[in-house]
Amino acid sequence: MATRRMGPANASVRYKLLDAAERVLERDGYPAVTSRNVGKEAGVDQKLVFYYFQNMEELVVATFRRRSETFLATLEGIASSRSPLRQLWELSSDRSGRLVIEFMAMATRNAALRQEVARYSARANEILLPTLAAVVQEANLDPRIISPELLNFAIAALARNLILETELGLLPDCDAISESIERVLNAVEGKQGR
Repeated sequence: MATRRMGPANASVRYKLLDAAERVLERDGYPAVTSRNVGKEAGVDQKLVFYYFQNMEELVVATFRRRSETFLATLEGIASSRSPLRQLWELSSDRSGRLVIEFMAMATRNAALRQEVARYSARANEILLPTLAAVVQEANLDPRIISPELLNFAIAALARNLILETELGLLPDCDAISESIERVLNAVEGKQGR
């Protein structure tokens, strides 16, 4: 059987497709990530999706990989910042967190994406956990009660739930919750940071 000809990995159309897949995923959710929708969003024929990617799974994994590489570079910067906890919160609670939620939902049904998410998570933990351990120590917190892993998990979970519940209109006073989170960050990290 002949090997299918594929488009070059560095082609501008391929990048347009990755950008389009990300926009469709963030705006319309993972069920909307189809070759038709991605092609339309990119302004190209949907057949080009399969010229640059073997299948939709490969497109989704490539889209996640590109986004995760950007996040990992940001995490490297956070690890060396004066206020890593606050910056981690800002990154996690940013509107782009909505995209992370969609990728995670897709990963529950897509083994290749699940493996990519696991690789990203392991690398993110390698970057963050030593920094969060230093935060715990500098704040004189008992690491047996508030471990770096718990801190990392709590920030991610709070951010995801804040994004979702705000979108769904479930929070009667989102500002009050945000202010409470700010007070916790100030208490743990101090006003001036490290």
